[in-house]
Amino acid sequence: MSEPIHESTNKKKGLGRGLGSLLSSGSPESQTQSRPPGQHMSSQLNTQVAPPAPINTEGKVWQVPIDKLTSGKYQPRQTFEKASLQDLAQSIKENGILQPIIGRKVAGGRLEIVAGERRWRAAQLAGVHEVPVLIKNFNDQETLELAIIENIQREDLNPIEEAEGYYRLINEFKMSQQQVADKVGRDRATIANSTRLLALPETVKTMISLGELSVGHAKVLLSLVDIKKQLELAKKVVTEKMSVRKLEKLVVEAQNPQTGAPQEFDAEQSVTQRLIAGLSDELQKLLGTKVNIDYAGSKGKISIHFYSDDELTQMVDRLKQGWQR
Repeated sequence: MSEPIHESTNKKKGLGRGLGSLLSSGSPESQTQSRPPGQHMSSQLNTQVAPPAPINTEGKVWQVPIDKLTSGKYQPRQTFEKASLQDLAQSIKENGILQPIIGRKVAGGRLEIVAGERRWRAAQLAGVHEVPVLIKNFNDQETLELAIIENIQREDLNPIEEAEGYYRLINEFKMSQQQVADKVGRDRATIANSTRLLALPETVKTMISLGELSVGHAKVLLSLVDIKKQLELAKKVVTEKMSVRKLEKLVVEAQNPQTGAPQEFDAEQSVTQRLIAGLSDELQKLLGTKVNIDYAGSKGKISIHFYSDDELTQMVDRLKQGWQR
């Protein structure tokens, strides 16, 4: 590894060592002190030499060979547009990498990318051999948090990638929706609504990732219980370039198929549906998750959705508190 790019050129030569010796304890040969001229081998063997102090790589920017970096296993972004990467590669050829990649040490003397994978990929296209890397000692949770935050700030994640990132924090690291919201600077309802997208069929999620369906379309489709109907209407939206408002009408028709009913009944039914929808929205805002009310003839049921054990516990506690009041 080369010297830190922000350090003075008058730095002692002791730092001018390879990446392997800096990221690992090093072999005994690499830690052996040079023998002063004229000193006999026997006297050197009988003299105890203090081992060199470990070099702290934390918080410094190093020029690292590009093949020593590896893609981050907690990278939420899965799609890297080729045209955008080519543009960035051309910029790197002309101006270099202006912002260091953030990495952490992993097994085998390599560095795992925490933030800046797009710059790393573009640098490879540009034929760059070394890239600036800021080395930090992040654990797995911090790595995922930083990767999500960086991509959200740059608006690089599609809605499904963002939802999967939140879900990993909730599922793998047992964080509540509120804790995730605090970490990434979003409100809790945003986190709840985002993770709801993961309940859609894989084909529909792919349409959202590709930008064929908007988040607005997705939220409307989530009100349907029938997965086949979700997929059918999603394809119809893409084919006919349907608006969210028109999709809402189709969903209402799918949920309440009324054929040949009198006009007066239709009007009354429409008012009732709007009232029920309003109640569903109120409950959804209170609980921060999807709520369905199935209503017919003054009877029905309320369905409250949850996406983790922690979220279920929070909702039960909230319902208990409200009931006790």
